[in-house]
Amino acid sequence: MNGSYVFPALVALGGALGAVCRYFMTMVMAGWMGTAFPFGTLAVNGAGSFLIGILSVLFSRVYPLPGAAAFLITGFLGGLTTFSSFMNETLQFWAGGRWMEGLGYIFLQLACGLVFVGLGYFLAEKLFF
Repeated sequence: MNGSYVFPALVALGGALGAVCRYFMTMVMAGWMGTAFPFGTLAVNGAGSFLIGILSVLFSRVYPLPGAAAFLITGFLGGLTTFSSFMNETLQFWAGGRWMEGLGYIFLQLACGLVFVGLGYFLAEKLFF
């Protein structure tokens, strides 16, 4: 494999695996919590934010492995987390006349994402420095 294809291949493979994990997590959360609220998207975005907080510290300061970062951060976490799904689900709330629930969902996604990326970053800082 030519070196110029390695990183795109790593991103593609990671993205495919992340998307499959997102699908299964969404199904598990729907079975567990029901489908009236998109808990699966909230869960994968929270988990992805937490993991990117940890991995960004690891791959920038502890283990500078660009291939692993391409596979895990850009690929896997890019495929796992779901901004387009988040926007569509918000629009579905609003289209159904559930304006406050849609606004609450926006707040939850943003707050959880920020809290979890900060928590992951903080945890990685404490564990490795």
